[in-house]
Amino acid sequence: MTAMMLRFLHLIMVIISMIHGSMTHYPSGRKKKYNAWKKTTRKVEFKPMEPTQTYRRETPNYPSHDGGGSGSTGIHLSTKERQEISSQYTVAPAYNKGAYQVIPRDQVENIGK
Repeated sequence: MTAMMLRFLHLIMVIISMIHGSMTHYPSGRKKKYNAWKKTTRKVEFKPMEPTQTYRRETPNYPSHDGGGSGSTGIHLSTKERQEISSQYTVAPAYNKGAYQVIPRDQVENIGK
């Protein structure tokens, strides 16, 4: 290859690297003086962590509400009363979906409609 062809190939390579970006040449086409592929490593000195005082806000202690038993109403029913109330209802899938619904016994004929 002649010197002119080598210069031409080098010029083409520089132009391609300018378009696509290069680690060895600047956007102007000039060759970089440093090796951009190497990572420079710094020596970091170890410093032990000094614990600081954690922040605690001054808030009085408000205890949680004691509902006094099951349910949010505070009404306590015996097992017999619960069975009597639940016998008035049935559980069925809601319109061919995955969820279930509670239906009164007198509306059982409307399940799935």
